[in-house]
Amino acid sequence: MRKNVATKTIGLCSIALALAACTDTGPIKIGPDTYTISTRVPLGGPASAKGQALQEATAYCSTQGREILLQHEQSSECALHGGCGEAEIEFYCLQAGDPMLKRPALRAEPNQRIEVDQK
Repeated sequence: MRKNVATKTIGLCSIALALAACTDTGPIKIGPDTYTISTRVPLGGPASAKGQALQEATAYCSTQGREILLQHEQSSECALHGGCGEAEIEFYCLQAGDPMLKRPALRAEPNQRIEVDQK
């Protein structure tokens, strides 16, 4: 009987830890037609986190009959490593035909800075 309780406790703790590793803010309005989503996934790294955020943003805009325009994205490996990924996106939900809806000119921001000692 005691072994069964310990097994259930370990199982519940494992599930709680796994769920704590998955976080998602959902769309948060930060301006007119402008939203942000932050997400963290336990497996799949930065690409998986970014993909999840983009899917959620696309679905959110679709429910309003609008189209997504990605404004900014940033993704990285979690400080915990081990396959954990984080991403944050800023996007617009725009009506079809909006002049802003054109091919985005996305550029990656540097994620490292190299400093050279000039002595």
